[in-house]
Amino acid sequence: MAKSKDVYVVGEGDEPKKAPLVCSVRLLLACLAFLGFFICYAQRNGLAVGIVCMVNPDADNVTLAQSSEISTNHRNIPAACHQHTVQKTRSTSQVLLWPKQTRGVILGSFYWGYALTQVASSVAVNIFGPKRFLALLIFFSSMATMLLPIFSKFHPSIVILLRVVAGAAQGGLWPTIFRFWVSWAPASERTTLLSFASSGPAMGTIVSLVIGGLFCTFSLNDAIPFIFRYGWSFFFYILGGLGIIWSVIWLIFASDTPSNNQHISDNEKEYIRACKAAEKIQDSRTKTPWGPMLKSQGFWCILIAMISCDFGLYAIWAVVPEYMNEVLLFSIEENGFLSALPHVASFIVVLLTGGLADFIIQRKFLSRVNTRKLCHGIGTLSPAICLLLISFLDCERRYLAVFLLVIGVALNGFMMSGGYVVNVSDFSGVHSGVVFGICNTVSSISGFCGPYITSIITKHKTAAEWKFAFMLYAASFLISAIAFSILARGETEAWARDDAHDEKINYDVDANKELMEMDSATVPTQNPVV
Repeated sequence: MAKSKDVYVVGEGDEPKKAPLVCSVRLLLACLAFLGFFICYAQRNGLAVGIVCMVNPDADNVTLAQSSEISTNHRNIPAACHQHTVQKTRSTSQVLLWPKQTRGVILGSFYWGYALTQVASSVAVNIFGPKRFLALLIFFSSMATMLLPIFSKFHPSIVILLRVVAGAAQGGLWPTIFRFWVSWAPASERTTLLSFASSGPAMGTIVSLVIGGLFCTFSLNDAIPFIFRYGWSFFFYILGGLGIIWSVIWLIFASDTPSNNQHISDNEKEYIRACKAAEKIQDSRTKTPWGPMLKSQGFWCILIAMISCDFGLYAIWAVVPEYMNEVLLFSIEENGFLSALPHVASFIVVLLTGGLADFIIQRKFLSRVNTRKLCHGIGTLSPAICLLLISFLDCERRYLAVFLLVIGVALNGFMMSGGYVVNVSDFSGVHSGVVFGICNTVSSISGFCGPYITSIITKHKTAAEWKFAFMLYAASFLISAIAFSILARGETEAWARDDAHDEKINYDVDANKELMEMDSATVPTQNPVV
């Protein structure tokens, strides 16, 4: 802020003293956000491998009694792969009789609840504040996860209900974290800070698949009560317990805005405040401009790109362990580790490329919007190509199929670190939570449709059926790439800017601070003109 003729101009002259990201409170909160998303996605996707450990393989024969002759020969398994089928034996922990279509419903039921709460959460977070609301969301998701093994013995409908509750809780994660970083992340660090939360899903999925597979390998004496008898039950208890502990830690260190955080330095607080004023970010109490927002090109870009991308992505997350089991014929012990490999690669890519997009934009190698298009294109076309290639492979080349799956999901990390996920904040400002909430609500349809459609397509567990499923996933990624390349916007759109208050900010230094005071609990609600 430079003073010239008693006029204060934001963003001109001397810049505010930069507060380094290293050892800062915003970096601490980014790490906590990573852990929160890590735990939630472990809870979400851990059931994908856990269900393989929990369900008796003979459960499928109950619903296919009239066609029980569906054997390895009828599934067109090559003779060279029969050795893999001979080695597979039922684990003592596989005790639940949930047939294939029931498993598809259970895996997809999470997204029923997930779809219900997106928009409501994006509104509620402005009422409760992102600090308390995020802690509440993860607490309820963790409780539902801990209760799952207790009620799994009674009826699958109770498990479905618990998954719906967990999904409803996690439906508010992304709207809340977007709303949180609107107040905390300077534009120059937006991609870097958001990439921590964006990498959490991959690492959570990795750990849940690997650890979940290991927990499947043991069971205790039959004299032990059912809820503690099998390894997979402890898997869910641990995930739920970690989520509850995280909620408490988050409440201690986080705050809705830098101005009311007890742990932040004055220098860092002033740096964030000055950066936010220069961005012309609207006050958090600004009414949502529903009409202009819903008509905007950026909104429709995110909606189309997210729906088509999530169909392939959610399906891969949910059904890969079953694909590993039914087509590639890996054992339960191998399944968890190999299913996790693609997510290991994705996690590495997200971390390595989290600051790459910011670097490209700052050095002006590409504009902001073209950088987003590049990252999103790599993140969607790569899995599309790899899935198409996988569809032509069978168990004779099963390690090549795993390799392609690793490459495809790994490069999808570009989309998380610099594609549509970050692009939401580029054009929608304080309304990013609402935009993401609406789009994620609609795209959640893909979440519960994907696993169920896959269970119908692959009901006979043949390689040909899985080939069709993977081609379907590849097509959805391709649609996302095309839509984003045509429609993406890179800068804040008019309905999300605070141009109406430019003059006040430029000529009144106190107005600058007022703009950044986002603690709605201490300031009466205002209705500024958008």
